[in-house]
Amino acid sequence: MPGRAPTRFHTLLLPAIIAQSMIIGGGYATGREVVQYAGRFGNWGWLSVAIIAVCFSLVMALAFELARLASAYDYKAWSRNLVGPFWWLVDLLFLSMMLLVIAVMTAAIGEVLQQTLAFPKPLSLILALACVGFLTWRGSGFIERAKTWGSAALYLGYCAFSLLVLTAPVGETAAAPPPPGSEAGAGEVVITAILYVAYNVAVVPAVLFCLHRQTRRSETFASGILSGLAMTVPFALTLACLLRFPHPSVMEAEVPWLRLIGTAADGRAGGAALWIAIFGLVAGWTLIETAVGSIHALLHRVERNLGDLPRRWRPASGALTPRQKALTAVLVLAAAAGLSTIGIIDLVAKGYGTLAWGFIALIVLPLFVVVPYRAFKTSG
Repeated sequence: MPGRAPTRFHTLLLPAIIAQSMIIGGGYATGREVVQYAGRFGNWGWLSVAIIAVCFSLVMALAFELARLASAYDYKAWSRNLVGPFWWLVDLLFLSMMLLVIAVMTAAIGEVLQQTLAFPKPLSLILALACVGFLTWRGSGFIERAKTWGSAALYLGYCAFSLLVLTAPVGETAAAPPPPGSEAGAGEVVITAILYVAYNVAVVPAVLFCLHRQTRRSETFASGILSGLAMTVPFALTLACLLRFPHPSVMEAEVPWLRLIGTAADGRAGGAALWIAIFGLVAGWTLIETAVGSIHALLHRVERNLGDLPRRWRPASGALTPRQKALTAVLVLAAAAGLSTIGIIDLVAKGYGTLAWGFIALIVLPLFVVVPYRAFKTSG
């Protein structure tokens, strides 16, 4: 109701929930990212978890504080207050990251459905793209309802999968060789963890819309810390599962969670086939959700930027028509499908790592300079 004071849930917890929901689908659904940025280091991976938790908390707190100081609660205003005339480079960086995420999700959907439900990979991709297209066509309201139910299934499913893996007898896997790269030192672990945090700053635009309720620095920093912890807990839980079964067949798999569940469920009630089928449904829907969310955000961003186009290029209505939205979605999906042929492992290892340096230069470092300067100037 108008005039109602915001609750602590809306000021502190809601941004953390949204940030976690954005990262968990793309980051933890397959387990590949956790292997790349922590699991391959063996027990050194826990140092990565600690660094990720601290850095996530700091970066999110500074991002929220910039939004409060500048009253910038949409993506374009926020980036302009961060890097001024170079905001279009940030836009290009976010769009590149979004395309890469959709490509990873497209590849993962095909892999998961093929391995769990025995769908041929081309058919899996066609089915996934059809679902993404249908949800995008139905619009925001339908997407929100679908994401609500999908997120609930995701959290319950991954809690069950983690419990299954962490309570399974280790058996012969106890003698498995350490994961590749576990001989790495602290320096490599630190750099890798920072890169992971850097490219995941891409979740910030999705959170900005709900930050207007934060009116004090204590609220932005408390909410930022909660966001950092909420984004790290699933990472740590996945790492614990990986280190319980650190066999190369798990660490080198395109979808490590599949190997974990297959190993842990062997001999359990229902057998591995049932658990893997459940995982296929939960993970498949999660990955589709992430792709839909990314495309929906892309379409929204395009519409918000229409005002920057010359007048003769703008749609008469000031917004994209359903046909234009459909065409944009098809082009994005086609480009992502092309990228997905590279494979999940290479996309995560090389694509994310490369874009991470751009996020460090254009977002992370400016946050640590601009926000303290603005805060000092305001207090002075």
